[in-house]
Amino acid sequence: MDKDYLIRLIREYNPGLEGRAYPVPPTRRDLYDEIEPWLSRKQAVAIVGLRRTGKTTLMRQVQDRLSGTSAFFSFDEEETRTKEVLVFVLDYAITTLNATSILLDEIQYVEDWEGTLKRYYDQRGLKFIISGSESLDIYRAKAALAGRIATFILPPLSFREYLRLKGVTVGTPEIPPANDYPAMERLYQECLTRKEYFEQEFIEYLYKGAFPEIVQETDGAVIRNYIHDLVVKKIVYRDIPSIFEVRRPDILLGLFRYASSTSSQLFDIQTLARHFGVHAETVANYLWYLQSAFLIRTAESYSASPAKRAHRNKKLYVVHPAIACATLGYDRQQLIEPVLGPYVETLFASRYFWRDRYKREVDVVYETREGLMPVEIKYQSSITTSDTKNLRYFMEEHHVPLGILITKDFMERQSRNEKEIFCIPAWLALLAQIGSSSHDSQTAGSQ
Repeated sequence: MDKDYLIRLIREYNPGLEGRAYPVPPTRRDLYDEIEPWLSRKQAVAIVGLRRTGKTTLMRQVQDRLSGTSAFFSFDEEETRTKEVLVFVLDYAITTLNATSILLDEIQYVEDWEGTLKRYYDQRGLKFIISGSESLDIYRAKAALAGRIATFILPPLSFREYLRLKGVTVGTPEIPPANDYPAMERLYQECLTRKEYFEQEFIEYLYKGAFPEIVQETDGAVIRNYIHDLVVKKIVYRDIPSIFEVRRPDILLGLFRYASSTSSQLFDIQTLARHFGVHAETVANYLWYLQSAFLIRTAESYSASPAKRAHRNKKLYVVHPAIACATLGYDRQQLIEPVLGPYVETLFASRYFWRDRYKREVDVVYETREGLMPVEIKYQSSITTSDTKNLRYFMEEHHVPLGILITKDFMERQSRNEKEIFCIPAWLALLAQIGSSSHDSQTAGSQ
């Protein structure tokens, strides 16, 4: 270990030591407000999420609000990913910089980082802010750091955050409740003079809106290369193999391409194993790796019985349509309605969908504080009674008073037999953050 090199790195990561300010963007992710109350508490804060979604920027913004002296270090460089380096950085920050808060970026690469932090946390009383692009190691560390760590997931940009980075604010900061149609209608009327703009930006958001660095980018080739090379390939060929044993990265990439092309469809492990010519256990493990790296997610068919949920086929989703578009090489002209429908559903996906033995299906089921909220995606302008029949069946079966129908540009409130369905354009539903943690208690960021 070259100590001079490490000291130089530490000082480069902390320009304030040389009297220079680190440039921090003024626009903050929504998650910042959830993290801020924890900055004055003793517990460590862990920020996890997909590559390039802004974890490092968020940490720098958090650093500006910490009291006392703080020190930042990143383990993104391969030669720094050892326990010896971690201990040196901690000792230098404490004894030389007199740091009371230490921020450690991409810490999941360091073996036994959780044991080291536990010792310094208990003996020195330090405030730690850590980040990682792999969820598994951060979550596994919660056993070693029980009661000492609060974990927050930084998702891809929401539609509101995407617009905010483009300098566009919408309505009031208060998000209308999904069950408040008059408030939703007021938001719609506020946006009506810019309706065409929001419709166009919604397509742009689908195409590139997951990542802060390319919000302003217009070149399709640049967008595709950024996502494919700096996100997907780095995760598949570097991040995941650095933590898990991956003998067939080609299968890992193939499974992700499959998820990208079939997002929001049912999947079966055995069928995928036959398709790729590998054991079912390999497929299950690789899907888990992709999920731990925040590239995919799955949903269960809703039932009050956990045993029934476990035995039904699940749905597979890419985490954001922009990643699927880049992986499959789509340009904007290919985003026609038959392609867009499943990806619009991807944006609203949650822990549950619903499907019965007669193959009646509702695309998304949220568990909210007020009860179940079913959501059906019909990304089309014309809506008929057949488009709402499964939604109404679910509402009757589960005694649910309200359902949401996500449309392309159709806005209406339908009432029948004391049941209501709100038909809401997809772009407006995203502005109202239907499907976000504010409406789905199962996607809360902190743990």
